[in-house]
Amino acid sequence: MRLWAFFALLLCGGLIPLTGVSANPGRADLVALTTEAPIIVRATVTKASRLSEKLSPGLAPGFRRFLITAEISNVLIAPGFIPKNIEYLVDIGADPRGKSPKLKGLPVLLFLAPGGREGQFQLVRPWAQVDWNAERDAYVRAIAAEAVTSPDIRDMEISGLGQAFHVPGSLPGESESQIFIQTKAGEPMSLVVLSRPGQPKMFSVATGDIIDDAAAGVKDGSLLWYQLACGLPRSLPNASTTTLDSQTAAAAKADYRFVLDSLGPCDRAYSE
Repeated sequence: MRLWAFFALLLCGGLIPLTGVSANPGRADLVALTTEAPIIVRATVTKASRLSEKLSPGLAPGFRRFLITAEISNVLIAPGFIPKNIEYLVDIGADPRGKSPKLKGLPVLLFLAPGGREGQFQLVRPWAQVDWNAERDAYVRAIAAEAVTSPDIRDMEISGLGQAFHVPGSLPGESESQIFIQTKAGEPMSLVVLSRPGQPKMFSVATGDIIDDAAAGVKDGSLLWYQLACGLPRSLPNASTTTLDSQTAAAAKADYRFVLDSLGPCDRAYSE
């Protein structure tokens, strides 16, 4: 492609420049990309043409803009036909020696949206060009499949926490806590923490107003894990325990901390 033609595409919105590239995203980053991108492909970079500063408006200091040509080897998600060879822009930082990393031949996972013209695409996030490996590929496929079968979890947005309850059992060391989750869509959802003598403490997530033994657990790395680990407040607010005495409130807060510790951190390497 001639540079003058590319510059015309840039001005017309055919391709959108982005700053940054992710070579080592966390699981939370991969879930965010997978649930946002309408197109996900595995590809190999076949050509990387560095653009001049004149053709790189808004370029961050220390970064260089490249027009990438990539050959697709596998389509994970796509709403329609995707050509074998595609183009997109990416801004990549120089190494400590001031050199750009080698791009040609790099296997990548690309999280894309359509560009303004056939064969041209844009990354959905600045870090949406991800180094490919088999483990990442399998994880993205699993999340993509889960997003299709569980749209309610995919679209869930946690807005806060509601009332918390804690009920001691009839035996020493036996108790149950229930902490209601507030969502923007208003779906009933709560955390249930069970303590039984001689058994490990357990938590699950229940939907609906009736809590029973069928409450679902949380699979590590799943869509539900992502929504909870990245969406729950870091502590149980005092407003959630206003109806509880100090001892019962402390027990509910300890159970909520147990939930957060069980989920583990939201391992997001790149900010939203």
